[in-house]
Amino acid sequence: MKFKDALQMAIHKFDTEDFLTRIKEEDDSMLKHLPILKKINERGLLTTWSQAGQKQKGISVINNKPYVMEERAYIEGFMPYKKAVSFLTKMNLHTDKNAVNVFISDNPKFFKSELDIPLTITTQNNKTHIDTHMPLSLPIHILNMFKKEHKINKGENVLYVFCWDPVWNRNASSGLFADVLRNL
Repeated sequence: MKFKDALQMAIHKFDTEDFLTRIKEEDDSMLKHLPILKKINERGLLTTWSQAGQKQKGISVINNKPYVMEERAYIEGFMPYKKAVSFLTKMNLHTDKNAVNVFISDNPKFFKSELDIPLTITTQNNKTHIDTHMPLSLPIHILNMFKKEHKINKGENVLYVFCWDPVWNRNASSGLFADVLRNL
C-alpha cells in the first residue's frame, strides 16, 4: 500500500489490544512512552523500533552476579523522502541527538557489526558486553523486508531513518522522542 495508508494503519495499531499485549511482553517500560510514539507516527515517521534509554541493575539468573544494563534511547522508521531530508537537517542542526538516513548497499564490507552503533550494553565483573546495536547501512533485501512487514509498497520513495541519543540512560520521552516530535 501507499506510505500514507501504511502510516494510518500503524497509527491505528497503537489503540489495539494485540499491540499493547506485545509491548507488555517485549518491554513493559515502553508503555509510558506510547502516547509520544503515537504522536510521532501521526506527524509522519512510521516507527519500526524504539528504545527508551533506561538503566537497570540486577542479579544475573545465569551466574548469580550483579550486572548493570544501560540503554541509549533510539527510534527508527520510514519517512517520505522530502520530509526525511527536512527532518534530518533540523535534528542535526537543532538538537544534541544523532539522526541519519540508513545507507542501503549490497557491499558486504558495510555490514560488519564492529561498524554498528551500540544501543544496549551490560556491564558485569568490570567487563562490558554490547547486547544490541544498529548498523548505519542495510542490504536492500532487509529494507524491502521491513517495507513488506509494515505494508509499504516496495517502490515508495521513502527513507529509513535512524535517530539515537549519544547519552546513555537519558529518558526518551523528555529527550530523544521529544526532539523527534518537535522536528517533524
